[in-house]
Amino acid sequence: MNHLKRSALVLFCIAFIGCTISHKPTGLKGTLKEVWQLEQEVYQLINRYRISQNLTPLITNEIITQQARMHSRAMATKRIPVSHSGFAKRVERISRSLPYRAAVENVAYNKGYSDCAQRAAQDWLKNTEHRKNIEGNYQLTGIGVAMDSQGAYYFTQIFWQ
Repeated sequence: MNHLKRSALVLFCIAFIGCTISHKPTGLKGTLKEVWQLEQEVYQLINRYRISQNLTPLITNEIITQQARMHSRAMATKRIPVSHSGFAKRVERISRSLPYRAAVENVAYNKGYSDCAQRAAQDWLKNTEHRKNIEGNYQLTGIGVAMDSQGAYYFTQIFWQ
C-alpha cells in the first residue's frame, strides 16, 4: 500500500473511531461530559467515605470502568432490569486483563434528584450489603453512569481486589 493510501486509511480510521466514541446508544440522554462528571462525583464521594473510615482510597481502572458503563447503559436502555444480571460475565471479561482475588458490585437507580450521584452513594451507604462492598479490602474500582430518555440515572460500581 502506498503512502497516500495508507494516510487516507489512517484518517478514515481515526474519524470512524471518533464517531463511535461520541455516539450515544439509542434511548440514552446526557452528554459524555455530564456522565463522566457524575462518575467522578460518585468516585470522590465513595473515596471520601473510605478515608473517613481509615480505609485506603480506591484507584479507578479503565477496564473495570468500561464494564461498569456497559452495565449501566444496558439498564438504562431496558435491555436488562436494574440488577446484577451478568455480573459473572463482567468479572470474566475484566479478568482477561486484570487478575483478581475478589470482585463485587453495587448498582443504583434514581430519578428526580438534583444531586443524583450523592443520592446513589448515600443509598449504598444506608444498605448493609452495599456498605460492606464499599468498606471491603478492594484496591481498584470502575464506575459507570447512564441516563435514560426519561431522565432516570443508572449507576454501577465494581470493586476489584
